[in-house]
This record gives sequence, structure tokens and C-alpha cells, in this order.
Amino acid sequence: MKDQKPSLRTSEGGCATRRAVLTGLGTLTLSRVGSATATATVSVESEARTNSSTENPFPDAGELETFVDDVLTQRIGTTTPGATVAIVRSDGPILIKGYGDADVDSSIPVQAPETAFRIGSVGKLVTWTAVMQGVEQGVLDLDENVNKYLEDSAVTIPETYEEPVTLRHLGTHTAGFESAIDPDVVADPDAIAPLETVLVDQMPRRVRPPGELVGYSNYGAALAGYIVAEAHDTTFEEYVQSEIFEPLNMTHSTFAQPIPDESPRNLAAGHTRDGDGFQTAETVYINMRPAGSMTTTARDMAAFMRAHLGTGAVDNTRVLQADTTRVMHDQHHVRHPAVTNWRYGFHEYGAPDAGVIGHSGATVHFSSHLVLAPADDVGIFVNYNSNSSEQPPPGTVIDDILAAYGLQPSPTEPPPSTEPESRERAETVTGEYSLSSLPKRGPLQVVDLLEHVSVEPAANGRLRTTTLDGDTRQWVETDPYVYHEVGGNDVLAFEVTDGEIEGMHMASEPTGVYQPVPFHERQLVTGSTIGVSLAGFGLSLAGWGGQRVRQKWNQYRTNRDSVTERERSE
Repeated sequence: MKDQKPSLRTSEGGCATRRAVLTGLGTLTLSRVGSATATATVSVESEARTNSSTENPFPDAGELETFVDDVLTQRIGTTTPGATVAIVRSDGPILIKGYGDADVDSSIPVQAPETAFRIGSVGKLVTWTAVMQGVEQGVLDLDENVNKYLEDSAVTIPETYEEPVTLRHLGTHTAGFESAIDPDVVADPDAIAPLETVLVDQMPRRVRPPGELVGYSNYGAALAGYIVAEAHDTTFEEYVQSEIFEPLNMTHSTFAQPIPDESPRNLAAGHTRDGDGFQTAETVYINMRPAGSMTTTARDMAAFMRAHLGTGAVDNTRVLQADTTRVMHDQHHVRHPAVTNWRYGFHEYGAPDAGVIGHSGATVHFSSHLVLAPADDVGIFVNYNSNSSEQPPPGTVIDDILAAYGLQPSPTEPPPSTEPESRERAETVTGEYSLSSLPKRGPLQVVDLLEHVSVEPAANGRLRTTTLDGDTRQWVETDPYVYHEVGGNDVLAFEVTDGEIEGMHMASEPTGVYQPVPFHERQLVTGSTIGVSLAGFGLSLAGWGGQRVRQKWNQYRTNRDSVTERERSE
């Protein structure tokens, strides 16, 4: 049952070669089968459901725990040394449990209520919740020029285009900033700069009109957090502490770096691969704090998920009004009607019509994933204290749970289009495509080149896509220029105007839009050179919704005096 793959074939799946360079998560030889539950400190919480209006998909909490134990046992000691899991409904937690080691050097076990992990870009959901609080209070407006909130600041967004950048653009990653994939990571806590300084020094160019297309932006999330702080005349860290963490009793959560002395100190260590095992890693820090510096526990994230499932409230404590929560969960940017799109801060997850929303996250040495199925009143959060480059990330655990309990559809063979023009349309979309959320210049352009997708007609009226490392899939046209994956739930949808391709949307890649690549930049020309240059190269992209967690970049920067150049948010 757990081998089913209900969600899309995201960047967290796919071919092993690609993962080794790009994804930072893995499954090596299982060296601790049976030891996960022995070393784990368990905290399981379940209670009768009396307030929920939906049928409980987890009627037997013990059965669910056994299933999750089985899934995690296969990963502890191989994919990650430790993990923490929270599964909730709006009226309470169903399962909160820790697995494996928080620190392999001292064999400290993960204690789910108390062991704090870094969660990378999943923390952006807290940032966007803070924005919506400001909207609800009338101090912020999703459609106002963000420069209105920066008048007393050194930060000013250039008026490159007639259309201004708004908070709605920031929350849907459609501001039109040039991709930088860098939340400004530093190795020395003394190098943590004021957020205002970071936003001035790291400001990307505006390269397209806002609202035009998605291009995932750490800078945009950091700017949104800064605007929240400016609107309330405080720091971002202090605002979320007093207005979100304290009301929800998230006592082990903070965006502050280093962790304040007065905070609970039961922190999981980050880890890197060491042969068939793991070793602890040095702590690094994220200067764009609202984009990914949050530290938290599974129990705290259970409260956060419950608030969103409970229309803004947990028990008698409310952080958002019900109407505001619904607005946040509504669609705010449609890439294409046939694929996954953006809510406010959340992206749609899995099959486009499944009604599941979420966000992935990663830092250099941690990885995480959170999904909500509001219609089923279910929230799931999984966090690893590693970001290995070879194997599946936390989202695959969530996929197994969603599949086992019928919260995502199983892959089906879609009926093909019978229109005689299908072959002609397949010829029209043939070419090579580059993702808008990856850099098109500078040393990290190599990541964009690696991610190029080639499209060509296949037999029986199908379409074939191929990546540089040979990850090949076939697709069946179900509507004009809309293709469903053969053997999966993924969807491709092309925008075509007067025979010209404007973009290709992939449901499993909500972080951007694939755009046609000029011939001289195609893989067929540059592929061999790319392969050589990537042999020893890696980086981490923190929290792409998943997705796209580029790991092993700390080796690339080991000899640098300051680790200040790359980490990416999902």
C-alpha cells in the first residue's frame, strides 16, 4: 500500500542521478531496521472527534501509528538519522511522534513534543499568515504598492514597470523578480545582518511585469516579513512570537538566530552523509529570516496546522478570522486551469483537483513538508534532520499516508484525445523548456541548464519529456494542449497563442513556468559540458514547495571564508 504514489511525480521523485545532484534527500542501505522505534522517544496524542463535521479518515489512531511507524522505520538511519511527525484534525492531534536520533554523536533520541528542527521554507506559511493578520487589521492591503509600506525604510522597489509590486504578488511568487535562489546563508552568527540591510544589499532586478508568471522568490518572502514588521513597528521575529507563536502556545518555535537563551534548548542537530551513516554538521544561519529561519517542533506545527484547519482558531484561541483564513486558502494566482496553482502562500499539492495544499522546506541540513487537506480536515507535517542528496524527501512519507487513506487519487490511465489535430499539436509543443524560477545567468545558471525539459512526440499520439539525466515520461493528450502523465497524476498544460508557445505548466512544479529555450542554450548542445561541470557541484534550495531541494552545496563552499552565497527555498 505504501508503494503507491498518489501525488504527482514531483521534483522529489524522479531519477536517482538527478536526485544525487539536485534533491538532497535519500534512501541508502537500511542499516537500522527495527531500531527506529527502539531509539525513538514517542509522544502519541489521540482523542475522540466530536467537533469535526467531516468523516475522520483515521478512525483508528493505533492503526495509523503502526502504518507511520512502518514507513518511517524504513527511512531512519538511511534517509535521515531522525524525524518528527504530526498528523492532526482541527479539533486535536491524532499522532505526534519522534523517530531516531536528534544527534547521532550523543545518540540523543528525537522527542516529538520538545525536539526542535529547522523547517526551511515551510516557515514561510507563518510569514504569509502574519501578512493576512495585517490585512485583517486593515494595516496591510494585498493589492497596494508595497512601497507604500516602505516609506520610512531604506528599502525601495524600483518602478521598473508601470504595474507596482503588491503583497498579493509576493504571496504568489509573481512579483517578477530575477531568480537568485539565495536566502543569504552565513556560517558565522556575527554575520547575521539587519533584515533591512539584507533586503537592500540583495535586491534582485525586476525582470518581468508583476502578475505575469510564477518565479519562486525567497527575496519576496523576506520582503513580506519585513513589511509586516514595518507595519507594526517591531521586528519580524518579535511580531510572530507575540502574535502567532504565543497565542497558539507554540513554545518551542522561533525565527530568531541563534536560538535565544531563554528558549527551550532541546535542538536537533543537522546531519550530513558519512558513508552509510550520518555525522553532525555545523550550524548555518539564514539572513532572509522570514524566508526560512524558523525552528520548531512537531507539536508546535500541529497547533499551527490546526489553526488553519480550524478556520483560524485552535480551541478558544484565534489568530485569524474565519473569513480571512478562507481568503488565504482561496486561489490567488492561476498558472493554468489544468494544473496546480497558488493560494496565498500555499500551493496546491498532488493531483490538481485533489483540494490538497501545502509547502515543502529545506535548509542545508534539514528538510520538511506540510500539507493540509481542508475538505477532509487533515493536516500532516514531516521533518528530517538531514538533507541527503540521494533519496526521497519528507514529502514521500506524506504521499504514502495520503495514498493509504484515500486522500489522493491513485494513478489512472487517462483516455486519450481522439482529435486528428493531436499529432500537429504535439509537433507544435516540441522543443526545450527552462523553468522561470531558476537563474539564467551567473555561476548557478548550471542548475537551470540541468533542469531543462525536452518535449517531443512519441508513439500512439503520446508526448515524451526527457531531462538531462534521462528521466523520461510519457503523456497522453486529454484536451487540446493538456497532457496527463502515463502511470501518474502529473499534468502538462501549454499556453499557445497563434501557434507560438508562451509557456509550459507542470502540475508537479508550482514554483515556476517552463519557457521555450533558444536553440543555442539547449541540452543537446550544452549537455556534455554540463554533465562534467556538475560532477562535483551541488547546492541546497531551501523549501521549494516542494520541492527542488538542491543539496551538497556546502561542499562547494567548504573553503569559503563566509558561507554567504547559496541556499534555495522551496
